[in-house]
Amino acid sequence: MTRVKLVQSADEFPLSRTGESGKHLKALFDHVASWGGGERIPDTGKVFAVVARDPRLALLLIKVSDYMTQELPWTTDRNDLRQLMIQTVNLHFKCDYNFQSHLAPAERQGISAEMQAAIPFWKISNIFDQEQKLVIEFTLAAVAGDVPEELFQRVSSHFGELGAIEFTVAVAWWSFWAIICNAILPEHDFGYAHSSANGAKATG
Repeated sequence: MTRVKLVQSADEFPLSRTGESGKHLKALFDHVASWGGGERIPDTGKVFAVVARDPRLALLLIKVSDYMTQELPWTTDRNDLRQLMIQTVNLHFKCDYNFQSHLAPAERQGISAEMQAAIPFWKISNIFDQEQKLVIEFTLAAVAGDVPEELFQRVSSHFGELGAIEFTVAVAWWSFWAIICNAILPEHDFGYAHSSANGAKATG
């Protein structure tokens, strides 16, 4: 069971809807409406409903998420590597909610279910190419807080110095959401237990 009251619509906001709170609440759900599903955070985006108790914070995070998933070069130029990195993060943090949310998007970008299941065995698996292994290796080192100089230089050589920075920021961003989800425990089956998934907005 989710540990806090989620705010998926303005009507569910438990505090005053006047003054500054009301202004930020309106701005948040005006932005949510721009996703095309009405003024309600979809079930697949419940991570945003977790933080919507503070609508100003939620909107800021959503805007960062929009940038991370739509504009940041490292995460948008190669969606396959982004999804591989995200699923590596989710496995590291044992974040089932986020892992389930990215199963289908990762498959659509070429990271098959078999590949996702093989991430823990990346060192001995022949399913990954050298670039994919580099992404997994660096992601695991970054989330562990121990990135050797030699590894960072390999990443910089492959993706460029700016690419290495963006890669690191991306690992930190999706780690942030895994930590939140593990603490708050939002729930949604993403269509795996039932055929109907509500909405399509998630953390990318």
